[in-house]
Amino acid sequence: MKACTGKYFRQINTSAFVVGCWVFLLVFSVLFSTEAQAQQKEEDFPSPRGAFFRSLVVPGWGHYYAENDNWNRGKYHLAGEVVLVLSYFGLNARANYLEQDYFTFAETRANTNLSGKSRDFIIAVGNYDNLAAYNDAQLRTRNWDQVFPETPQNQWNWESTEHRFQYQDARERVERNRSQLPTLVALMVANRLVSGISAFIHARDLVENTPEASFSYVDTFGQPGVTANLRFNF
Repeated sequence: MKACTGKYFRQINTSAFVVGCWVFLLVFSVLFSTEAQAQQKEEDFPSPRGAFFRSLVVPGWGHYYAENDNWNRGKYHLAGEVVLVLSYFGLNARANYLEQDYFTFAETRANTNLSGKSRDFIIAVGNYDNLAAYNDAQLRTRNWDQVFPETPQNQWNWESTEHRFQYQDARERVERNRSQLPTLVALMVANRLVSGISAFIHARDLVENTPEASFSYVDTFGQPGVTANLRFNF
């Protein structure tokens, strides 16, 4: 009877050991798989630096790179960039058109060619009826260095003061249009920086909020055992 009892308990112990081994292997495989998946997900997450530099190139691209199904903030930056670029080229094209228009107007109404002339000369044509009046004003104010040589290329003579005022108004409109171009460029730069910083923060938050899984062969009390940890950052 004792022999049978001992044999029975040895079978029970052997079975328990086998079951324990299987349970351990199962837990180990689950934890290892969870950890591998967490590491894989972390590797799949976007680089904050990559998101930043992408948005410097094209505003909104970094947000799309970080999370292509949730990049509403990036859409605003992209739309703003489109508006700024179209405004820049539109204003520049309008300024070029107006400039060519008043060049032609000066040629027909003041008999002068403004192509290749300096800005000072173009302004002088709008402020004085002819070259003689301009040079006389400079000599009386002792601005000898601003006198234009009286050559045929420098001559102009407006048909009327009203025509000269029309020319001056067109020239000033060109100046106003072109004076807005640096502001638009500054806004493009600012839009890129803001978009880049926003995309960087968004990508960084995605990485930091990744669930972390780990396991240990020692429990929290330092005793042998298996301890699994799964952490979520919010």
